[in-house]
Amino acid sequence: MLTFNYYALQKGLRRSDTVKDTRRGQRPRLTTTNLQQLGMEAKNNVYTNGNSGDAAALFWQWFAREEYRFRELKANDSDQALAFLDELIKQMRPFNSWLKALAGPYGDNRYELIITADGEVALFSKVEELVAKAPPLEHWQITAHKPALGFEGISIDMYEKRFSTDTTCFYPIVREHYPDEVSIVLTHVDYNEVDDDQFQAGGMIYLENGLGEVNTATKIDHYETGPLPPPDSGIEVIPISKLADYLNWREKEFVEKYELVNAERPEEMFNALEAADASGKLMLAVIDVSFKDWPLRPAYPWLFQVDILYKGNDRGLPNVSQLDELQETEEAIIQLLQGNNTALYIGHRTYDHVRSIYFYSSEYSTNSRLLHRFIESVQFNFQLTFFVQKDKYWHTMEAYYNATED
Repeated sequence: MLTFNYYALQKGLRRSDTVKDTRRGQRPRLTTTNLQQLGMEAKNNVYTNGNSGDAAALFWQWFAREEYRFRELKANDSDQALAFLDELIKQMRPFNSWLKALAGPYGDNRYELIITADGEVALFSKVEELVAKAPPLEHWQITAHKPALGFEGISIDMYEKRFSTDTTCFYPIVREHYPDEVSIVLTHVDYNEVDDDQFQAGGMIYLENGLGEVNTATKIDHYETGPLPPPDSGIEVIPISKLADYLNWREKEFVEKYELVNAERPEEMFNALEAADASGKLMLAVIDVSFKDWPLRPAYPWLFQVDILYKGNDRGLPNVSQLDELQETEEAIIQLLQGNNTALYIGHRTYDHVRSIYFYSSEYSTNSRLLHRFIESVQFNFQLTFFVQKDKYWHTMEAYYNATED
């Protein structure tokens, strides 16, 4: 992981001061439709069919035609079951390249197909979109996300380790400066530090099965594994069966704390920053530092990072024409996400052929849908991707906020 020391080039700017004026003459266009206008169309049509809708229809047509092959497999024919799921996942790729699937008996001669994003919050809306377009299927229950099974009566065996109510407990980690973060240690009776990666992986799968995929990804800010604490440590371990109740209680507390708070944003103040990596490659950033000491940051806990990949020069920076297109695209995305008053634009970083645009949002679902529709609706001269992660205290911004004077 690269670490940079940022130096302030200019301070106290408004966003309009950091944006090159492209209004003189012909505005750059990425398609025949003005990109900012298209951004608004993407917002207005987020729930309508587009190319992804056609891909969804084709996928469900394939599944309705081929699903009998899975139902006719013998109970112990795991190789053929996995082969069918591999084929099914390939059929989903025109809709979305990253979704996965699970399938198995559902009871009463029925089966269940689970569409999953494997915990990637940015893809939850695509899972829900695909499942919403499923036709009625007599023999199948179609489920969005891995469901919660509860911890009682389930166990996960991985790496010759068993995760169950008999082998696991948990306890909260309390961090004085980050009181709203939900951090837990999952304990295991056989834990050893050498195998921590295995305990982490197995523990996460166990949590996803017990809590469900969405709850695991959205209600836990930080997770680690460890041994049972010594009896004289003063740490009280809690049965794993009570984890869901604990997380629901923490979420209720969080919502009550911030739901009625007036989250009027501070007056913007952008700093232009510069840093260099070990090879001397420049990183340039423009960040709104007015949020540095803003006490309401946890009310916007979801970091949205939109990455625009461009060819650039041998220093990894864009040329003039690319800079204009990057600017146009960024302005369209700002207009798109700030239009529903749930997202705050924080700034951007340009480094190593990537423009990364930062937002913090009070929710993840609607803004994920907006971004997916926007990316699917426009032809760009570069590749766009985005990810979403929980970051209640905006730790990702600390390197920018703590930049020193040059």
